[in-house]
Amino acid sequence: MKNWIEIFEKYRQKVNKYWIAVIIFVILMFFVGDSTILRRIAYDKQIRQLRSEIDYYTKEKEKNLEKLNAIKSSDESLEKYAREQYQMTKPDEELFIISE
Repeated sequence: MKNWIEIFEKYRQKVNKYWIAVIIFVILMFFVGDSTILRRIAYDKQIRQLRSEIDYYTKEKEKNLEKLNAIKSSDESLEKYAREQYQMTKPDEELFIISE
C-alpha cells in the first residue's frame, strides 16, 4: 500500500485532471459499454463472413438459373437432366450405375 501512495505522490504533479479524464474515457471506450472496440472487431468479422456467404449464394443462384434455363429450353435437355439426376429410364432400357 505504501508503494502505491509513493508512486501516486511522485507522479501527481505531472498528471493533471485532464489527463485522468482522457485515460478514463479511453478505458471506457475500449472495455465498457455496448459498443466496445472488441465487439466492433467481432462484428466486422461477422460482417465479412456474411458478405462472403452472400457472394457464394449469389453465384450459386446464377448457376442454378442457367441450368434451369437450359432445361426449359428443350425437351432433350430436360430428358438428359431427368436421366442423370433421377436415374429415369425408358421402359425397354436397363440402367447401370457405376460408382467411383
